[in-house]
Amino acid sequence: MRKPIAIAAALAATLLSVGLGTANAAETVPGCASAKQIGTTGHLKYNDKIIASVKQFAGCGKNFPYTWVWDSYAQSNRYRVSNWIAVIENGEESPAGGGQASMKQELWGAGAATLDKCTRAVSSVTTPDGKYVSGWTDLRC
Repeated sequence: MRKPIAIAAALAATLLSVGLGTANAAETVPGCASAKQIGTTGHLKYNDKIIASVKQFAGCGKNFPYTWVWDSYAQSNRYRVSNWIAVIENGEESPAGGGQASMKQELWGAGAATLDKCTRAVSSVTTPDGKYVSGWTDLRC
C-alpha cells in the first residue's frame, strides 16, 4: 500500500510551495560552527502573516543575531532587513553587534561579546508601505 507515502509527499510539496516549512535555512554561525540557539524563536508579522524569524545563538564567546525572511515574503517583495543583539541593563536597552542588508533572505549579524549580560536578538524588516515590522526573542540572562 503506497498511498500514504504518495499523500505525504504531495502534502510536503504543497507546504513547501506555499512557503510553509521553509522558515529557516541551515543555521550555522559563520566562523563558529559550535554556536547553538538559545531561547525562543521570535517572529515578525505583516498583515497578520509571519514574514520572518529571528533567533539568538551563543558560542565562541559571543551572542549572534540571526534572521530568516520567509520565502512567501522574500519572493514577492523588495525589503531591507537588519538585526542586532539588544543588551538589557538597568532597565535600558542598547544594541550590540548585528548587521543589515537589502534583499538578503538570511542575515547573520556580527557577534557581540555579551554572554555575561541579559540579551535578546531583535530584527526588523521593511514592509511594502515603507514601514518596519520588528520581532525579538525572549530575554536570556
